[in-house]
Amino acid sequence: MRVIVLLLVAALAGCSAPDKRVSDDPRGEVNGRSFEFVSTKPDGTEWTFRTRGNSLWVAVVEGSEPDDLGTIELSSKERRTLWKLIDLVDVGGRKKGKPDPDNGTVILRLREAGEGGHDLISVQVSRRTKDQDVLDLANYLIDLVAKHKGVEAAF
Repeated sequence: MRVIVLLLVAALAGCSAPDKRVSDDPRGEVNGRSFEFVSTKPDGTEWTFRTRGNSLWVAVVEGSEPDDLGTIELSSKERRTLWKLIDLVDVGGRKKGKPDPDNGTVILRLREAGEGGHDLISVQVSRRTKDQDVLDLANYLIDLVAKHKGVEAAF
């Protein structure tokens, strides 16, 4: 009996958790963070960017003509850069802002998964902002659309 117990203890000691690598790549993430950037010009033209995980969805409405440019699958580097820029904008640390009917408005929405559900934070920024973090994010979105969709986003 002791031999069996010793063999069992030895066998269990040799067992370990599988070698599991944890990735920061949230491909297919459906219940985590998401971010929306909506730029509306005074003439009603509206560009919408939504990102979650490694996906970026883009659409534009000019006049009464909607154009769904579709989804861009971001590379790991693009995803990391985009989320770094989103974090630098610090949506949660901003004042709510107000619409700018003369110059147009950018709405920034961040959805964070929390313990009791999700927190949705929305702020408004004038399109004429001098905030470098917002400008850097907007320019990167323009670059991504040009690279992946061959369209010059003018928002």
